[in-house]
Amino acid sequence: MNSERMRIAIYSRVSTEKQSHDSQLVELRAYCDRRGWPAAAEYLDQISGAKFTRQGLDKLLADVRRSRLDVIVCFKLDRLGRSLAHLAQIVAELAAHNVALICTSQGIDTSDHN
Repeated sequence: MNSERMRIAIYSRVSTEKQSHDSQLVELRAYCDRRGWPAAAEYLDQISGAKFTRQGLDKLLADVRRSRLDVIVCFKLDRLGRSLAHLAQIVAELAAHNVALICTSQGIDTSDHN
């Protein structure tokens, strides 16, 4: 897909109000810039990763289901979920909707846009 038409989402999660999204967002925005990707939608959560229901993640997945996204960029897998079962569920849903997942700090990239 043409990178100008790709719909990119950044997902960031911190666990407590004492933590900041800043370091994740700097890295994720810079990654998108390096790839030449357009400005990304950002979905942010401030809640434990053990929680299955999170406002930002719920909105992100709703947009996935509505075919509004092509790629999700996050810092690492544990930002999405803390349990293997929850991560597997999220990854399966992304795959079912042809949405790539990139975890910048772990070298994970399920896109074909390398």
